[in-house]
Amino acid sequence: MPAPLHATTTSLTEDASSSPATTAALAHIDQVFRRALGRSSFGAGLASKPWYHPLSYTLDDLIAASTMLLVFLVIYLILLAFKLLLGMMLLSVSRNRYHGMQEREKMNVETGGKRVGGWGVVDVDEEKRKIIYEDDPDALKRLKERDEKARTKEREEKERGTAFGHVSRYAMVAKRIW
Repeated sequence: MPAPLHATTTSLTEDASSSPATTAALAHIDQVFRRALGRSSFGAGLASKPWYHPLSYTLDDLIAASTMLLVFLVIYLILLAFKLLLGMMLLSVSRNRYHGMQEREKMNVETGGKRVGGWGVVDVDEEKRKIIYEDDPDALKRLKERDEKARTKEREEKERGTAFGHVSRYAMVAKRIW
């Protein structure tokens, strides 16, 4: 593999020149940051006393610590305000959804069908079935055959006396059969 070609436009060499205004602005920002961080950034300190000695701290250190504390406190408060606003927004969305759900529960959706079974199945009369299955006559035919089978089975159970159509789970619980 040959070595990649050296591009002069992206290299960080001494040849890269910058304007004196840019250099002065960067030096000023560097000086501001160093003053904000205290004497430790200059490499100064009292050599006679270790860093953990209480008398080794100066006003620069106090200003740097209070600046850092203030910055972190402001960031914490901003994040806390964002969390509270997000919580209030989510709460309002959930309340609106809940009120909408209550309104939909109050709506009358009765179609006139007879509910049969435990799964909310609605018994639909013949003319409504024709409308529902007008594009699929095979499904209508299968549905009619299945209904007819269920009717004959129910009649046979009634004749034999083994029909349990009148027994429900709540009746069995009341009788303590369940």
